[in-house]
Amino acid sequence: MGISDRLTADLTLAVGADGVTIDTGSRFVPIGNEDLERVLDRLASDGGTLRLVGGGGRSDDGDEPVDRDGDPAVMAASWVLGLAHARGLEVLRDE
Repeated sequence: MGISDRLTADLTLAVGADGVTIDTGSRFVPIGNEDLERVLDRLASDGGTLRLVGGGGRSDDGDEPVDRDGDPAVMAASWVLGLAHARGLEVLRDE
């Protein structure tokens, strides 16, 4: 059973410094941009819920220059949230 064969009533994604991974039931595997958009489209059409893990970032204490302040996990989470919002998906956050 592949990712595209499973039911998408509920879906868990994890974001980190390495990008976005999807819960396949037995482990988290990396997912590419096009596949992620396709999976989110299907989730939205099925009326499912997205659970997003990670991407909470760290508090900004002001000691880093602005050009080095971007946390890759936070940026990945923002991107996934934007895609989910555009599709009208309900998102549950676990940080």
